[in-house]
Amino acid sequence: DITGAYVVNYSVTATDFDGSDVTVFVQDLYLSSNDAADTALNVYNFNTTTANNAATSYFQSFTGTGWQPGNLGGPFDTAALRQADSFVTIGGFAQDGSAPEQAPGTGAGTGLDPNFGGNNAAAPGLDAGWYNGSPPSLNGQVGAVEGSSLGVIVGRFATVAQYDLVNSTLEVTWNQGLGSPGQQASFTVTPAPGAVALLGLAGLANRRRRG
Repeated sequence: DITGAYVVNYSVTATDFDGSDVTVFVQDLYLSSNDAADTALNVYNFNTTTANNAATSYFQSFTGTGWQPGNLGGPFDTAALRQADSFVTIGGFAQDGSAPEQAPGTGAGTGLDPNFGGNNAAAPGLDAGWYNGSPPSLNGQVGAVEGSSLGVIVGRFATVAQYDLVNSTLEVTWNQGLGSPGQQASFTVTPAPGAVALLGLAGLANRRRRG
């Protein structure tokens, strides 16, 4: 089953399309799981509150296409887009033990519910939702995140100032592949588990060197 939601925090300095460097505080939002067959289908009723010190706007790179992932490749494929751009997704990213990059084709098929506020919203709206618009792709299937942990990325939230998604709330629908019954649960976002938090620190050091 999907067992929770957590954030991995780190800092990124990356070059944007115009040659300028941008430094942002990144929060990668994951769903955790205890079964490799679990496949996330959507996130809904996602809410942050001012009590959580949540941001009212999030960083989008110069060549970003909004909250839906959309790296067009070629000259538009920048470090800022891959590493620092804010997006929501239901999986569809490589999870190889390092911070996922928004490479061309990643997160394809992500759709936004009306409550989100549109692809160009400054921040997700009240009771925001997003979903995998192509379930046969199994984009939302969980995979190894760190060691034996299972999870899937469902969003990146990047800000110039440091904000916190911990204590945000969301609901999730998942199944175990095409034709299997859906399940739903509500979760409160927590800090990353210990091993994954160390991954975030490693990502921080690595991204600073690359910046």
